[in-house]
Amino acid sequence: MKTITMTIASLSVGAALVLGGTVAAQAATPSPSPSSTSCTVGQRLVHGWLELPKALRSDLEAAKKDGHGAERRAQLKSIRAKALSGGYGAAVEARAKQIQSLHLRPVPDALKADLKTLHGEKTKADKAAEAKKIGANALAGDYGSNYQTLAQQIQARNAACTPKGSGS
Repeated sequence: MKTITMTIASLSVGAALVLGGTVAAQAATPSPSPSSTSCTVGQRLVHGWLELPKALRSDLEAAKKDGHGAERRAQLKSIRAKALSGGYGAAVEARAKQIQSLHLRPVPDALKADLKTLHGEKTKADKAAEAKKIGANALAGDYGSNYQTLAQQIQARNAACTPKGSGS
């Protein structure tokens, strides 16, 4: 159970980095930022992903593709250490340290259950609905004040979403 918690916590940090849009200055093509209502969840994810340094994206992709079990946990731990030491740049280091300060471990049982449900959803629409529910629960404080704080920070960053890759 401890390894599952560690994996979820590591993935939570990775997701927070992705969703947090940590490196706006490194975005390839700056464009006007529409209101948050003009971006879908998918566009927000793409926006956040594209703002990450290429090395961090590559490392996260490799961990997802090549790693399993203990190997993946070791890769994620290495990515986390590199982020905290500034290996992906100062903006990622600052965000990683800020997230670390929230003390997101242990992962609450309610969040674990909701993430398991999300993982089990078959369709994109069902996954999106479950992700939206998880976000609402986090904002409401259902997973505790630290996850609520993180959700509020992510929500604030998403307000400046630029829908890259949306064809508009």
